Amino acid sequence: MKITFLGTGTSQGIPVPLCECDVCRSSDPRDKRLRTSALVETGGLSLLIDTSIDFRQQVLRSAIKRIDAVLLTHHHFDHLFGLDDIRAFTNTQRAAMDIYTSPQCEPEVMRRFGYAFGERNLDWGLPALTMKVVTDTFTIRKNGASVDVTPIDVGHGKITIYGFRIGNFAYLTDCKTLPDHSVERLQGLEVLAIDCLRYTEHPTHACLSETLAHIARIKPRRAILIHMSHEIKHAVLEADLPDHIRVGYDMLEVVID
Repeated sequence: MKITFLGTGTSQGIPVPLCECDVCRSSDPRDKRLRTSALVETGGLSLLIDTSIDFRQQVLRSAIKRIDAVLLTHHHFDHLFGLDDIRAFTNTQRAAMDIYTSPQCEPEVMRRFGYAFGERNLDWGLPALTMKVVTDTFTIRKNGASVDVTPIDVGHGKITIYGFRIGNFAYLTDCKTLPDHSVERLQGLEVLAIDCLRYTEHPTHACLSETLAHIARIKPRRAILIHMSHEIKHAVLEADLPDHIRVGYDMLEVVID
């Protein structure tokens, strides 16, 4: 399995327009963060987690050639609003793209992007999408390959969103709280990618102390911090972390045997 972190920033991205803080002016490329999403290549399939509002730029930057399915964590604009650009893949691959998400997210996607689910969209050059609402472990099958995916309930402020477990990897963006049943589903991980917005508390995202507490409950072999704001400077936070926890950055590739 190979995971490519296409973006590791919060909803504004880094640098934030008009901001003159130390992180936004940083010359360290690891402090330049597009909005959060990831590509997971495993079992002969390429799975995209979230269509970031920066999705087009991420595709070009990472030279992504194929996507077999999309996993949507939730409907907030920074995680969803690149969905129209899936048309590049449906037009090229000449096949509709399956979109997997929660019962809570599905109506919000249809309200904003209902036009993308038309039966004749392939003929018209529009994004051609097929909605798949999931509530438990499901299998993605395509071109003779198959991958099992388990949705993970994540508390994001007042709403529940999805994280996803794929094999020994799990991805938890926009994570403030984790119910016990989710922690149980996350045992035995090799790599955990998890939200770490900033140092101080936030109403809908985990701050550093909360993220470290989640990691201590889950006990992955390795953890990678994602969805970071411009309050976090890569080199400074990295120096303060234990060896098994690293600060993620755009274009980081992680391989799990």
